[in-house]
Amino acid sequence: MDAWITLLKRKFDDYISSFTGLSEDQQRNFTIKKDHSLRVAELSYSLAEKLKREDQDKFLAFFIGLFHDIGRFKQLITYNTFNDSKSLDHARLSVQVLQEGDFCQLLNERQIETALLAIEHHNKRQLPKGLSEEALLFAGLIRDADKLDILKVLTEYYTNSKASPNHTLTWEMPKGTAVSPDVSKQILAGSLVSKEKVANELDIKVMQLSWVYDINFKPSFEMIMENRFLEKIYESMPKNDTVIEVHRKVKIYTENKFIA
Repeated sequence: MDAWITLLKRKFDDYISSFTGLSEDQQRNFTIKKDHSLRVAELSYSLAEKLKREDQDKFLAFFIGLFHDIGRFKQLITYNTFNDSKSLDHARLSVQVLQEGDFCQLLNERQIETALLAIEHHNKRQLPKGLSEEALLFAGLIRDADKLDILKVLTEYYTNSKASPNHTLTWEMPKGTAVSPDVSKQILAGSLVSKEKVANELDIKVMQLSWVYDINFKPSFEMIMENRFLEKIYESMPKNDTVIEVHRKVKIYTENKFIA
């Protein structure tokens, strides 16, 4: 299996290297997305391993993690942004890139179908109903791995007092001193916060806390607890009754999942 993974990485690198004449800013963003994809692939593999899946499932988890954002590179070159609302759905573009290239040669027909479905829906607020057990497994793995890596990057940024402002993480929104009513209503009801409801940086952090409601596997909750992701986000927020209540709710939910 190591040889297969090495081959996948080579295909991944070759595709990224096919984009030439990049500006300094584009090259920096390419590196960010490349490193993210490699980390998510390793996380996906690790989660599958912790779930005691067979080698073929661990390999497919790695494949999905590695290529889940493959459309990001074409998106940046074509639209000069990673903002889907200002360009197009990067997950669907990732599926298109995979279908047009030779990335899936090591997969059988069923694995290809599962991988493309998981990748297409990795960034959606909800999964479609009626998915098979296999589809739910791999969609859950990529959604967990993606969030876990993003939480790592975010909390490193939030805890670094010397970090330069990063508009990719703050969405160029005002800081905000209060959680928007619709945002607090959603998270306190135990559901994911919709991006459309977010109005300031504080709302963004509340949305990130709400991701615990879309975590699928116990090993993922263990990683959240071990890395203190929730605490680090909370510590970076201005304190008021709503913020305190939100943190308490997501922390209790996560702890219950951790010990279940």
